[in-house]
Amino acid sequence: MFRFYSFPVLILLAMGCGSESFTEVEKTRSSLLPGFESYASREEVMAKLPDGAEKTVVEAKSLTRDDGTPPYSTYTISVSPYTHLDQPGRLLITFYNNRLLQTAFYPDRFHDYLSALRKNGVDLRFALELVKGHTVIWIGIDFDKKDYVGWADKRLREQQRRWLALYN
Repeated sequence: MFRFYSFPVLILLAMGCGSESFTEVEKTRSSLLPGFESYASREEVMAKLPDGAEKTVVEAKSLTRDDGTPPYSTYTISVSPYTHLDQPGRLLITFYNNRLLQTAFYPDRFHDYLSALRKNGVDLRFALELVKGHTVIWIGIDFDKKDYVGWADKRLREQQRRWLALYN
């Protein structure tokens, strides 16, 4: 009889011990653009944004419930004008549970920007992700058919996906 009941109890204990809080801040951060590192808080990032730029909240979403589910919130801001590698454009910054998850740069002249990236050692191709440490870099096209280059911390991206798979 002991063996019959012990197996399910062990499974439940193992599941409880391995649960994530979904709010941890890793010691090793990853560069998502010069000056911006993953896991930085909104307050840290906002202090680094150009003074003259317009900062607009694009999305603020929370799926958090009062049933013991770990927290889930995303917050995205648009910063314009923004310049990277001497290329003007617009920057989107996304936080997951108040940790910098992703940046996306929408250059005014996309092909000039890709050339500037190549000159700086970042050679991107459509439909391929470039991985540098914990940073994933890719070329994207948004719902409005606008090209951008995105940077994300793959650890946070995977954690967000796990939350959605487990609790959504």
